[in-house]
Amino acid sequence: MNASFIKFLLVTLFLGGGIGAIFYALSGQGPSDGKGTSVAQEEQFLSDVRQADSLHIKLKKTDPTEQASEFSTLRFKQEEAIGRMETGYKADTVFRSLSQVTGRNYSKLLGTVALQASDRQTKAETKDQLVDQVATLKTEVQSLETQLMLKQSSLENLRTIKATQP
Repeated sequence: MNASFIKFLLVTLFLGGGIGAIFYALSGQGPSDGKGTSVAQEEQFLSDVRQADSLHIKLKKTDPTEQASEFSTLRFKQEEAIGRMETGYKADTVFRSLSQVTGRNYSKLLGTVALQASDRQTKAETKDQLVDQVATLKTEVQSLETQLMLKQSSLENLRTIKATQP
C-alpha cells in the first residue's frame, strides 16, 4: 500500500470521528437530565428483577385454595416489585424504557400465574363434583341391584306357588 493512501485513510477516519462526536454532543443523545444511570439504580433494578423472578417461581408453586394468605402476600410483593420497575427509575430514557418493559412483562407473567391458579381451582372444583357424582351413581347402582334381587326373589316365589298349584 501507498503511504499517502494510509495517511488519507487515517485523516479521513479521525475527521469523520470528530464530526460524529460533535454531532452526538450537540444533538443531546446523552442522558436526559445530564446524569447517567447510577450504580445504585442498576443494583436496585437487578435486585427488583431477582425478587420478581423468585416471587414468580414461588407464586407458581403456591396453591391459591390451600394457601390463600401466602398466595395473596406473594402476589402483593410481586406487584410492588413490578410497580418499582414500571415507575421507580428516573435515569436516562433507555434505562427507564428497559425497566418499564421489564415491569410490563412481569405484569403479564403475573396475570398468567393468576389464570393458571384459577384454572387449578376450577379443575379441583370439577374433580370434587365428579367424585360426588360417582358416589351418587354408586349408591343408585346399589339401590338398583337391591331392587333386582327383590324382584328375582318374588319371581321365584311366584314360580314355586305356580308349581304347587294343580
